[in-house]
Amino acid sequence: MRAFIAGVVVTLLVIAGGVYAVSQFGLYPIGADNPPGAIERAIAGRAMDRYADKHKPAGDNPIQPAPDSLIAGAKEYEEHCAFCHGGAKAKISPMQDKLNPPAPQLINRIPHDDDAWLFWVTKHGVRMTGMPAWDGVLSDDEMWKVIAFIKHSDNLPPDVQSAWQRMAATPGEIEEHTPEQHEHEHEHAPAKVPEKR
Repeated sequence: MRAFIAGVVVTLLVIAGGVYAVSQFGLYPIGADNPPGAIERAIAGRAMDRYADKHKPAGDNPIQPAPDSLIAGAKEYEEHCAFCHGGAKAKISPMQDKLNPPAPQLINRIPHDDDAWLFWVTKHGVRMTGMPAWDGVLSDDEMWKVIAFIKHSDNLPPDVQSAWQRMAATPGEIEEHTPEQHEHEHEHAPAKVPEKR
């Protein structure tokens, strides 16, 4: 029994020593162009799935997939997400494999995860992946609209599809804003004057 316990202790010390040596002497490849191993992918992927499942909000997406909401979601998606996750111009982003792990191409392959799971990941991000936390940049309402757009991007009404393509064809500068600034802009927007015919 003592030999078994000693063996376990020695094994644990060897593992701890190996981890320390790899980190201390710069042996762990940290570059985003070094693909993660199968074990790392499996453990990290499972941990992310379980954590987001545990912390996601209850209920369904409060945004109905009406044309106005889908167009608003498409706009935010093109401004903030398409560069890494693919968009109207290119379903596969050239940045896909520049992130580690590779960025999922959400337009090319619509995620099977439920809306609440996607909302949590969008709001809080995923550390050490390049996925930022959008909380404080986009409002909850905007994030839900982005998710509704992603989930319906393969079957958009023709007017929404057309609006989305126009956005991608004539990109403007990304609007950097906080939800508070957005609310302020809407409150103080000048009233639209009807055009004379």
